[in-house]
Amino acid sequence: MRHVQAPDPLSRAFFARSPIVVAEALLGTLVCHRLSGDGLLTATIEEVEAYFGPADLASHARAGRTARTRPMFGPPGHAYVYRLYGVHWAFNVVAHEPGEDAGAVLVRAVLPVAGVEAQRLRRARPHDRVERLGAGPGRVCQALGITGDDSGRDLTAGAPLWIAPPPFARDDDESREVLVGPRVNVAYAGEWADRPYRLGLAGSPALSRPFVTPSPDGRADSRPARHHRR
Repeated sequence: MRHVQAPDPLSRAFFARSPIVVAEALLGTLVCHRLSGDGLLTATIEEVEAYFGPADLASHARAGRTARTRPMFGPPGHAYVYRLYGVHWAFNVVAHEPGEDAGAVLVRAVLPVAGVEAQRLRRARPHDRVERLGAGPGRVCQALGITGDDSGRDLTAGAPLWIAPPPFARDDDESREVLVGPRVNVAYAGEWADRPYRLGLAGSPALSRPFVTPSPDGRADSRPARHHRR
């Protein structure tokens, strides 16, 4: 397999901020994973969800430090990978401000950039459109070959798994539209369920599902909330 020149990883300081700040900043960045046999697999991050520390009832941190959640309570810029519904792996980036207990950003969707055919084979979906190969947390890990063995890995150290700056600009990056809505499948979290901590790139064909925002009567509204990235 030919060795492909890889971009440099983002610094630790990038991740040492509030999870919601890091979540928005991650949109458009590049997940890189170098695997034996597949070479370098890369994909841009298209959709994320922010999770905070123990007070966030939708966060795994609510249960405190356990064998599974230990990376969330560790230094920012590390991977936190866990089983989603006991079936698929889910890839999170540890992010929290200095002095905060824990936090992470779930990568919900990516768009393959390099090593596309290898990602297609890993998904075992030879006829799927490229933009759907990473359209969901489980698909992200399947396509990029991320597993529980990567949990706790330092994403600022480079290979084998890291996150790099955006590989290219999309239109006018300063006014790029970002969709905002409540996180998915966290109804058990009470008031935390409706908080606008899910973000995605407007118009991306790789989003895992449409965005909705709560209406005044508390029911889901089909109109997506939008804001401009600053």
